[in-house]
Amino acid sequence: MPISIVVSANTNPEPLLVINEHKLENQSSEPLAASSHYQYLLASSNKHFLWFDKTGLTLSGLSLHRLLADLGWHNLINVNVLKYSQYEQHDRVLTNGFVQLLHLSAIHYRQQIDVKSELLNAIVEDASDELLLSLIPAYDQISLLRTAISEYRYLARYQWPMLDDNFKPRLGQSHNQVKGIRQILTMLGDLPSKAQTKSRLDVYDSVVVAALKKFQGRHGLEADGKLGPKTYAALKVKPQMRVKQLQVNLWRWFSLPKVPPEKYLLVNIPGYQLSVIEDGDETVKMRVIVGDVDNQTPQMVTEINRVTLNPTWTPTQNIIKNELIPEYRQDFLSLKRKNFQLVKGYWKNVETREIDDPDLNLSKLLQSYRLVQAPGANNALGYYRFNIPNNYSVYLHDTPVKSLFRQSNRALSHGCIRLEDASLLAKYLLKADKSLHLDKMHSAIESGKTTNLPLKTPLPVYITYQTAWINEQGNLRLSPDIYHLDQKNAALAQFHATDSNSVITLSQNNF
Repeated sequence: MPISIVVSANTNPEPLLVINEHKLENQSSEPLAASSHYQYLLASSNKHFLWFDKTGLTLSGLSLHRLLADLGWHNLINVNVLKYSQYEQHDRVLTNGFVQLLHLSAIHYRQQIDVKSELLNAIVEDASDELLLSLIPAYDQISLLRTAISEYRYLARYQWPMLDDNFKPRLGQSHNQVKGIRQILTMLGDLPSKAQTKSRLDVYDSVVVAALKKFQGRHGLEADGKLGPKTYAALKVKPQMRVKQLQVNLWRWFSLPKVPPEKYLLVNIPGYQLSVIEDGDETVKMRVIVGDVDNQTPQMVTEINRVTLNPTWTPTQNIIKNELIPEYRQDFLSLKRKNFQLVKGYWKNVETREIDDPDLNLSKLLQSYRLVQAPGANNALGYYRFNIPNNYSVYLHDTPVKSLFRQSNRALSHGCIRLEDASLLAKYLLKADKSLHLDKMHSAIESGKTTNLPLKTPLPVYITYQTAWINEQGNLRLSPDIYHLDQKNAALAQFHATDSNSVITLSQNNF
């Protein structure tokens, strides 16, 4: 299970939210097109309701109801208490949700389908379950996140302790604030329930410190066991807010290809992690550095089609203007020491000029020259560059500065993705590609010359943005929302996003 839910005996649950007539009457009005879809489907199928019978929701209706609730289309309600007079309203909500899923699926995968006919055929042929299942991409994370959503919904029934983030406990101290901290850590499964004895309920001991470290690690924080501002902020996030965050992240999987290839590379931007997935198993894993807030790494689906050994680096205009020219003005030999040259022309007609004069007008020279860093140990791209076709001038590459991978916050680049162990990925790609040999890679690296190795079989690449995911051990991991995308309509597949709080967003049942 992703999280371990333990509720102490002295915690009083709040009642489950039950839908009522007032709630139904005040739901957001549906789009006109969706309303006409519902009337058409109802009339054409010759049914009184599409997802209800006299006893309540049908099995197909229940599957649709649960999926749409997990995606945030509507609040999860106790359908068993719905009155017969309320069936039509929820029947419309479910139908409109199904229609929007079909629309968005067609947009994502560039399909030309008649949504009304597709859904009508499924309803008439009693195949709506199969159609709904076909809209759900085949990733284990989808079912795992849905389980986590269910678990946090359960936690949302309980009153979340109030914490004072100015409170700084001493080891061994007894205090009422410690009671709340221990309660939260126990409910989330970070503090063993057996440690919650009557005599220790308000004691800040080594067990609490260990639990805090576990909690911090799961939330992408420095696991120092200290109650700093970031740790307090994470502890104070109520389960209702986590549900919304999980829903946003669940949606992001719906924007990826429905059926994953046998092998693909996955980069999780806020998780600072690269994985190669092979037949569902993680075969390569490493830390990465991604773009900072001002130079965000974009989400995309692409592929690695070429490995460049001993690459040159041609910095962007922004880097030249904001960093390299000011650096040259402070120390005119700094760029030469880093093996930068002014380059004009291509192939056999290349003309180079050294940057060793304090009076060069670089801005003017760069109107006819390019600023290029030669291959070498201090090249910004290291010894490996991995080409991924895209419109953002983004690629994966090595780096000479390995110490940065020890930092917890690794949103540090200008948008490209730096790899902790680029040679490991290069070896994996070349070993998998029958047309290339590792010996060729080693000899090319030693030569110091720039060498391009096209891949006969490109490796699919998914660059994603997941602030919540389930790791291989089955534990829910959360990371800081570094680009603040959880509070925006970041995933194209989301129905509609509205700001619900300063951290994350809630998907509503209007489009």
